[in-house]
Amino acid sequence: MQIEHTNTLTFGRGWNPDAVRDALLSARRIALVAHTNADGDAVGSVLGMYHLLSKAVKAEVTPMLPDGVPDELDWLPGANMIVSGKSQGAVCRCAFAAADLIVCLDMNDPERTGVLADSLKKSGAKKLLVDHHENADPASWTLCISEPDISSTCELAYWTMQSAFGNGIFTRDAATCLYAGMCTDTGTFSYSNDRPSLYAAAASLLAFGIDPMEINRQIKNVFTLQRLRFFGHAMADRLTVYPEQEVALMVIRADEMKAYGVESSELTGLINEVMKLRCIDCGILVREEEGKVRLSLRSKKSYDVNRLAAEMFGGGGHKRAAGATSTLSLDDTVAAVKRKLKVE
Repeated sequence: MQIEHTNTLTFGRGWNPDAVRDALLSARRIALVAHTNADGDAVGSVLGMYHLLSKAVKAEVTPMLPDGVPDELDWLPGANMIVSGKSQGAVCRCAFAAADLIVCLDMNDPERTGVLADSLKKSGAKKLLVDHHENADPASWTLCISEPDISSTCELAYWTMQSAFGNGIFTRDAATCLYAGMCTDTGTFSYSNDRPSLYAAAASLLAFGIDPMEINRQIKNVFTLQRLRFFGHAMADRLTVYPEQEVALMVIRADEMKAYGVESSELTGLINEVMKLRCIDCGILVREEEGKVRLSLRSKKSYDVNRLAAEMFGGGGHKRAAGATSTLSLDDTVAAVKRKLKVE
């Protein structure tokens, strides 16, 4: 995909605005879904598309997420409309079964929908992918819009829907959700931000009356007392820095979170605090979560954390931001990370 300064698109990889518009307009029931452990880009793209489709098509639209909306994102317009696969699994399965089109957002593999993966794969509906992660398999989708060079799925959703339907379908609510997703996936325009298309899209969304300062406040500066205290504990007691390798490693145990009264979703943004360290290039957060061990990886310039996540635990994402899930114990996972990075 090439975005010119005129805000027009040169479409590639076998898709174009007409194909998107035809698929959406011909559907009677549309299901929207993004990946498990939804972040701002996942929630923002699902809600952004929900608001846009409410104006653009006559279809019945059901937005859903495998784990529902994280508490820190429940302020987004329409968050209460999202159906949770964890607590409302039967409703999600019925929506997949009834849909003639499923729009999958911010994921490159159906498996990334967690508890909804089997229902998604079994559905006979057409499947439209809108995603910016690497290695999306076109064979899994009826129409595959995969653009890894784009900053976020929310930015890609903006350009896709703007090109397919024009500006008339955009509302303040849709723009707020898409802008929020762009902010969270770029660290408020501090990384994955080297293309003019991001700023062109953000500037266009401002025209619909969004409040960027309030969005930024909600994303970065709304903490409970327990969460703020836990961040302090994590930075003071759970962080190890390896200056020679320019690596920082933070390890969070489930019993620590319980002691501070915080949920796993409240760890959002913790890895970004680690990356403020001047002396490091790579930061890794390893945490226990619901019987699993999850990793968040970030880098500034040299480390390719997408490759690291894939090689260690079959994870992935982007060169500067990636994630993975380990089937090992927390201690064994940490040992494997240390061996890989040669920081033992």
